Amino acid sequence: MDLEELVREAQQGYAGQVAFAEICRRFAGLVKKYATQPHLAGLKEEAVAEGWLAVVSAVQTYDSQSGVRFAGYVESRVKFAVWNLFKRERRRWQQELPLIGKGDNQEDKQGLCLLEALAAKDDVEAVAENNFVNAAIHKAVANLPDKQRLAVTKTLLQDAHLADVAHELGISPQAVYGLRQRALCRLRKELTDLL
Repeated sequence: MDLEELVREAQQGYAGQVAFAEICRRFAGLVKKYATQPHLAGLKEEAVAEGWLAVVSAVQTYDSQSGVRFAGYVESRVKFAVWNLFKRERRRWQQELPLIGKGDNQEDKQGLCLLEALAAKDDVEAVAENNFVNAAIHKAVANLPDKQRLAVTKTLLQDAHLADVAHELGISPQAVYGLRQRALCRLRKELTDLL
C-alpha cells in the first residue's frame, strides 16, 4: 500500500490501527538512526521515545494538500525532535558543576573531589549535640533569679573574685558563695536529664 494512503487510514483513529502499525514498522529504522547517534549515548532511551512521539505527531498533523511528501515530513520531525532533546540536555549539563575540580590550584590538579572539599571537617553530630547542650544551658541560666545568675556568670564565666561581686551586690562574699552554690544546685537539677 502507498505511504500516503496508509497515513490517511491511520488518521482515522481506531479504524486505522493496522495502517499506523505499518507506518511505525516502516520508520523504525529512521527512529533508530537518529536516536542512536554517538552524542546521544547517555540519552538513548529518551531519544528513542522522542523519535516515536515525533512519528505519532507527524501522522496526526500531516496534511497531504501541503505538497510535502510524508517521508520527508516524518524525517524532519524525528530529526528535530531528537536534536531539541539533545540541546535541552546539553543546557542542563552546562549548568551542572563538575565533581572533579579543573582549576589551576594544586588541590584541583591532584583531582580532589569537590564533594570532599565541601565536606565538613568537624563531626556534624557532635557539633549539633554541643549546640543543643549550649542552648539548654543558656536557657537554664537565664531562668535563674537575677542575683544567682549574676553570681554564677561573674565568678565562673568571667573569673571575678567573690569579694568583687559581693561589693557590686552590696552583700558579703559568703552570701555570694551561697548564691552561687544554690544556682549550681538548681542548674544540676534542671540539666540532669540532658547531661
